[in-house]
Amino acid sequence: MKLYKFNVDQKMMRSGKSPGCEILKKVRTTAFLAVLLSWTTLVLAQAERERFLMLSGGVSMLSRQDLIYSPFIHVDNSGHSYNIRYQKKKKLFQFIDIGLSYNTSQIAENLELDMDDHVHMIMPHEFLFLHLHYGIGKSIRRMPAFEEHMGIALKIDLQAGFYNFSLSSMFGYFISESANIWYRRSYQISDRHCFSIQADIPLISWLSRPPYLAEDDEFIKNISSHNSGKIIMAFIGDGKLTTWDKLQRLNLQLGYTYRLSDVLSLGADYRFEFIHHADPRELHSTRQQFNLTAVTKI
Repeated sequence: MKLYKFNVDQKMMRSGKSPGCEILKKVRTTAFLAVLLSWTTLVLAQAERERFLMLSGGVSMLSRQDLIYSPFIHVDNSGHSYNIRYQKKKKLFQFIDIGLSYNTSQIAENLELDMDDHVHMIMPHEFLFLHLHYGIGKSIRRMPAFEEHMGIALKIDLQAGFYNFSLSSMFGYFISESANIWYRRSYQISDRHCFSIQADIPLISWLSRPPYLAEDDEFIKNISSHNSGKIIMAFIGDGKLTTWDKLQRLNLQLGYTYRLSDVLSLGADYRFEFIHHADPRELHSTRQQFNLTAVTKI
């Protein structure tokens, strides 16, 4: 079977712009406007409930190896880590968490190619991460110093990789929709200091990854529409049901806040994500995020 590759846009290479950067700008703007609009609607519709809106940004640290594309371990630290979280606590504990991060990785030194009277700079590999996480649960234990919650969640992940090899590139993807179980414990250390820890693992997932040949005939067919929405849906349609014995994932979040007033708190959070999947080839990925957080009570 013939392996297809796509040529990188020469104008884009000469201008120093990359596909991942352009997508990052568009996705970041669209996603944040959509989320803020959605939460405005929630505020107006549910004014009687206790709610918190959390905005955070910071550093993303990535270590990723996908043997479908490359034997190398791609490592990078970037300043592109963004999260928005809406949290509501009453009889039920609910949250919506939307996140975006972006990393690049370059194994070798910068290389310039002089072709057709133009100098081309080789671009690094790029990785874009998007997620939407909705959870609902209830309190299972309440003590003077801490409270425990447990529940279920739906988590949607879209992880895109742009593997740039010389003048050609390959597009990689990891798309999952999973039903998770989560546990949260929050500590009210004092009137102003609060600490929380939350962990979740998938019970079952619908997972989409490229085939062994990365860009086979089915891949070419899926992208032939040149429509981003249709392409993603085609990738999802080629996925399959996956359980914990095939896909091992763990998400961990630690948070600290310091209350400045009745409506405003500042703090920091740490997020850790681990992924291992072996079909059709091994994927190992760990991602850490260190963010500064602003929390407002609404």
